[in-house]
Amino acid sequence: MPMQVDFLVVGSGIAGLTFATKAARFGRVLVLTKKRKADSSTNYAQGGIAAVFGENDARKYHVQDTIRVGEGLCNKEMVAIMVRDGPKLVQELHSMGCRFSMNSNGKFNLAQEGGHSRRRIVHAKDYTGQEIERVLLEGAKKAGVNITENEIALDIVIQNGECVGIYYLDADTRQIDVILANATILATGGIGQVYQHTTNPPIATGDGIAMAYRVGAKIANMEFVQFHPTAVYNIKIDGRSFLISEAIRGEGGVLKTKAGAPFMKKYSPAGNLAPRDVVARACLTEMLYANTKYVLLDVSHLEADFIKNRFPTIYETCLNWGIDITREPIPVVPAAHYSCGGISVNKWAESSIPRMFALGECSCTGVHGANRLASNSLLEAMVFASRAAARVNKISDIKITGPTRIEKTTKIGPNLIFQIKEIMDENVGLIRSEKKLHDAKTAIDGFYKLFEEGIHITNAESRNTTVIAKLVIDSALNRKESRGLHYMLEYPRKRRNFMKDTITRISKQEKKIKKTLPTNRKRDGTRRN
Repeated sequence: MPMQVDFLVVGSGIAGLTFATKAARFGRVLVLTKKRKADSSTNYAQGGIAAVFGENDARKYHVQDTIRVGEGLCNKEMVAIMVRDGPKLVQELHSMGCRFSMNSNGKFNLAQEGGHSRRRIVHAKDYTGQEIERVLLEGAKKAGVNITENEIALDIVIQNGECVGIYYLDADTRQIDVILANATILATGGIGQVYQHTTNPPIATGDGIAMAYRVGAKIANMEFVQFHPTAVYNIKIDGRSFLISEAIRGEGGVLKTKAGAPFMKKYSPAGNLAPRDVVARACLTEMLYANTKYVLLDVSHLEADFIKNRFPTIYETCLNWGIDITREPIPVVPAAHYSCGGISVNKWAESSIPRMFALGECSCTGVHGANRLASNSLLEAMVFASRAAARVNKISDIKITGPTRIEKTTKIGPNLIFQIKEIMDENVGLIRSEKKLHDAKTAIDGFYKLFEEGIHITNAESRNTTVIAKLVIDSALNRKESRGLHYMLEYPRKRRNFMKDTITRISKQEKKIKKTLPTNRKRDGTRRN
């Protein structure tokens, strides 16, 4: 019989590890991760966690900022939950040993970021994500959580309409197996690798969203892809564009044209601290107008010692690439950064498929609306992971019935990732048109048909990025307006009578859910000893 655990977590970022650590008191938790334990977008988060701690701050201001930046699409109940529960969870991280930057009076040294009306960003200099990941990995180990590396989730196992586990590939042995669980928690991160230029690590191929879509889960708002305005031009590290934290503009950084002229006041009264969608489109507009490949982010007017102490990672990384940010501006371009859409979930992080939860960037709680407020991502992940952990204690044990012969056949799919990246960069970026979206749809739909029903043990990530590209394009074509991160040339304004959420589900013709479970079998279909 296949392995069985109480709670199965796919992904080892802040969402998956927060859940795992908290759920361990209710049962056996297994975390699967594609690469190393610390390989996640969390690990590369520079900015911090937005939470109300400032003396001049209040929950209502954080709620207002989130909803304003979300351009009318935020779920107000979910935002209120996040803002209410967040500070306690940040304090928990601190008590676990997370070394946040502190003032001389022993309080959090709060930073400012775009879209926020107050200083409320709790941070550990400019390596906040790395510090959080370290603490959560230690916490998971103490809680007895088992984390296995080099395991590639392939598909969701469904029985009687419920999620009962996953098919996965052991990358070391090249064998397919099944893990059954009372609850399966998808915390697989973002979709950035569907684009050529992204701040996301190579593992961010939208696996959880794609797997959930294939079994009929509701997927929401995939048109809202956030591009971070300031990735360093021509610096890529391990397949990701190197990000310059928004906090650097919060401390006085100024965006300028290549010729050296500041430009953000033309686009927003908030200037360099405008929301990300506004800043990213402004950067692209200036690049197109001047026919340049980048704009400049200048902090050279700030004190050199302050820069080195506040942003050590950014300073040292840029210096290694020949840019001394204390003396010269940084060439920057927008890059795909974050998905505001994903697997639609309720306030307990439950998807539309029973026993299947979704957390973090692969989920859509409705908190971010049409544009995420800076540093709300780590906060949202922690809050709803904690709520999911409280919820799973109420889930009954699964009862597996029926035959256990293997029904899904293994397939070897084509490697299409490079082509998909080119298509998405060219046609589905910051500024969109119906013609370009239809061109992209024709190409991606052709790719989609290449992946027949079955478990794709080779190029599974190509299969998933094809699904993600399809979802982004179809959702973008359905929204006939410009709102937040979704800007359409044919519809440059927000509609008064607008569609609240873009909900996508697999068609009945495509949906082929298998109701039998496989035994332990090798790749060639023979039984394992």
